Amino acid sequence: MDPILFLIPVVLVIACVVFMVIMNKRHKAAKTEINIDQERGHYSLYKDELLKQDFSFLHEWMNGKAIDAFSAASIPQSTASKAQTFVGDGLKRAALSGVGIKFYRVETDAYWVLSGNELHFFTTDTEGELEEHLIFDNSRIEKAQLQNGGVLKSQLGVYAKQAEEYLPKVHIITFDIDGTRLALEIHDRLKYAANAADLWNLKKQLQVRAKYQVVGERLVTELKSRFSNLTA
Repeated sequence: MDPILFLIPVVLVIACVVFMVIMNKRHKAAKTEINIDQERGHYSLYKDELLKQDFSFLHEWMNGKAIDAFSAASIPQSTASKAQTFVGDGLKRAALSGVGIKFYRVETDAYWVLSGNELHFFTTDTEGELEEHLIFDNSRIEKAQLQNGGVLKSQLGVYAKQAEEYLPKVHIITFDIDGTRLALEIHDRLKYAANAADLWNLKKQLQVRAKYQVVGERLVTELKSRFSNLTA
């Protein structure tokens, strides 16, 4: 065997290891420049900024209603196969029978929006367009339960390629829909995918991640402040 052919994969492995070491050092250095507690002080600024830029579509979906807080969402595996029916405040009637299966046919984005004493749940299709809009009104939320669901399971896919430390933690909010329990997940941060132009700018990536976390985690805080039953 030609010794040169033998050396090529060895050189490639060494190069990959060196590259990973360098990137890890750069990542750690960039992280030291981000203080998440200080970032939380900029919530209002970040919220307005993200709603004008990355999540401007939420304004259209809300049809002029106020957006007090928002974050990412998902549907637990156990819920996806159940046939549920949700009747909102008289403005929205949606059958979840079969829809849950459609949600899991592919992994698409979902969102929560808190507006006054209403919770809006949005799902999207594979093109990112609005698919379902469910409204949980004041009476529904007052009967709901909220619990810590741990870290989102990576097999859901939307965060699978990210480092574990960036996987969102979830709260599970469970509604009583005419005697039937319906559980949905609230993420503590918005889904982030690095722009191709920022792949080598680790500091900028971490700054954007911080904004997405600060804005997303506020949703549960606002919910608890408005509904005492969710603090138990």
